[in-house]
Amino acid sequence: MEEEKKKKEGAAVHENDGQETEESPQEDETKEVLDTEEAESPVTGTSEIGDLSFYSEVRTDLPEIKPGNVVRVFYRVIEGGKERIQVFEGTVIALKNRGIAKTVTVRKTSFGIAVERIFPLNSRLIQKIEIKKRQKVRQSKLYYLRNLKGKAARLKELR
Repeated sequence: MEEEKKKKEGAAVHENDGQETEESPQEDETKEVLDTEEAESPVTGTSEIGDLSFYSEVRTDLPEIKPGNVVRVFYRVIEGGKERIQVFEGTVIALKNRGIAKTVTVRKTSFGIAVERIFPLNSRLIQKIEIKKRQKVRQSKLYYLRNLKGKAARLKELR
């Protein structure tokens, strides 16, 4: 009698060595979906292909950006129905080369508050990038600048 009720409710009853276990059909569907989806990359935590609709194509019109450069990024911002260009000027502290999803991290100090922003280089929203000056650095990631303040955070300019 109980078995018939469980079957009507959608749960399957299995007998293993005299013990009854229940398995809902939802769990079976979930297992099938997980098997068919592409696996996540252990390095980035994202799927292999990912959502590339944000990127139009590989940009070749941008200058060669290196850590330590002071750059001005002209970024299109859409607020409500209006569109404007926002300029973000700061020091490049990191470049991440992940194929088409290449990003640059820019850090600036505005009114005593440090601001970092990550820009995807192949984004259609970047209008242009200007290099203001090149500075001498010996590391590829300048995260140590986060702990420095004032004159200690200065970098030497290349000649």
